[in-house]
Amino acid sequence: MRNVVRAGLSLWFATGALACGSGDDSSSSIPDASGSDASMQSDAKGSEAGSLDGPSGLDGGTEASADGGAPPPRLLLSYNGSNTSELVAFGLQSKAVDGRLTYPGFIGTTYVTPTSPWLMEQASDVVALLDPMQPWVIRSSWNVALNDEADSGFAESYSDPDGVVVGAGSKAYVLRYTRNLIAVIDSSVVADGGAPLRTIDLSSQLQAGGDGYVEMTAGWYDATNQRVYVLLGNINRGDVACNGYCQLCSSTSPTIVAIDTTTDTLVPLNGDAGTGDAGVVSSGYVLQGYDPAFGASPMVYDAANNRLLVLETGCNMVGGDGGAGALVKREVEAVSLVDGSTQMLLDLTAAAFPEALFYMDPHHVILQLDTAYLWDPTTTTLGPAIPNAPDSFSLDGQGNLLGVTQNYSPDGGPAGISVLSVSSGDGGVTILGQNPFSLTNGFIGGAQVWPAP
Repeated sequence: MRNVVRAGLSLWFATGALACGSGDDSSSSIPDASGSDASMQSDAKGSEAGSLDGPSGLDGGTEASADGGAPPPRLLLSYNGSNTSELVAFGLQSKAVDGRLTYPGFIGTTYVTPTSPWLMEQASDVVALLDPMQPWVIRSSWNVALNDEADSGFAESYSDPDGVVVGAGSKAYVLRYTRNLIAVIDSSVVADGGAPLRTIDLSSQLQAGGDGYVEMTAGWYDATNQRVYVLLGNINRGDVACNGYCQLCSSTSPTIVAIDTTTDTLVPLNGDAGTGDAGVVSSGYVLQGYDPAFGASPMVYDAANNRLLVLETGCNMVGGDGGAGALVKREVEAVSLVDGSTQMLLDLTAAAFPEALFYMDPHHVILQLDTAYLWDPTTTTLGPAIPNAPDSFSLDGQGNLLGVTQNYSPDGGPAGISVLSVSSGDGGVTILGQNPFSLTNGFIGGAQVWPAP
């Protein structure tokens, strides 16, 4: 799990992504944007790997198939090895692996929007739109490497695409964590390593004291106002201690900026630039916390209150010896989309490292820390831990956590991976399957439900 600060990503990946085993030899291949082959394999009973005919419905993930059916519910699982990663589509009806896709690179994950399933080949700068009926098949792909690697000591060789925000029609916005340009793509186009339509430059949002990157972390589409809101981390990956695992506080703040999807330009929120406590000037809303969580769900929309909830991992004050001092700014923060006001809803200073939050309703949010916890956002106290929570999970829309757990033998060695459903109410466990991955000796990269609940 990605349980270290962004400053320690390179170290964490180097230690976490170990050698991987070989996959199934029975595969057909299609080229991806990097020039390497991505293997498509199907383990489903009676299903075959292959794309649907034609480009229709590329932005409508729940469109009917030829026989009038909708996509069956599946859990999209990711596994990362040292050189190769794997996507597995586990059927919630078949209770089996319906299909799998191996692709190059040591990091990658799926990303599910309300309309489409996506694959992020993060180390290869590839973003792929998956077939909604067979989400182990790539329908179109785009190369989002671009040429905006900044002259910075924290430049990565890959842009690390970490999110896709689908706007009106077929326009989609690809967020890239280690770069400052958003790649805008047209998901209705059939492409094989295609180029983006255009880019949106966020370098105007850089802050003094940062590391030269805005660290775009998450996004949400406001259909009513035709805006994409983008969460920017604005950390300094060079301000670290504890061998890179403690993020020190810099004179920067997270921000949320808005893009007008009709013009693809930044919207000055509040009619003017906002200024935070540290004197940070931004075209967007300035947050109080620090270092938003990195993963599939660091920010969610609370429709009942028209606000965004942001999970922040915090930072350590600089100690007298230059090392890590007290932890501060670890919290869940609310950002009003009416007036941009911010409010700390939950102080997590004493909690384990935050990884994700999942919105159920105005009184039920699930926080993933060292394990999963229930929380009522109308209170300032973290609720009880959910027994038996999976290591990596998503929600099924019915109050259950669907995901995977790494099992261990009595001597501490790995003993297989379980696919399971866990009730958020009482922690009741239903085992759905075992050992879905063909790769070994790597780490789990994520779990998402498709179609989106």
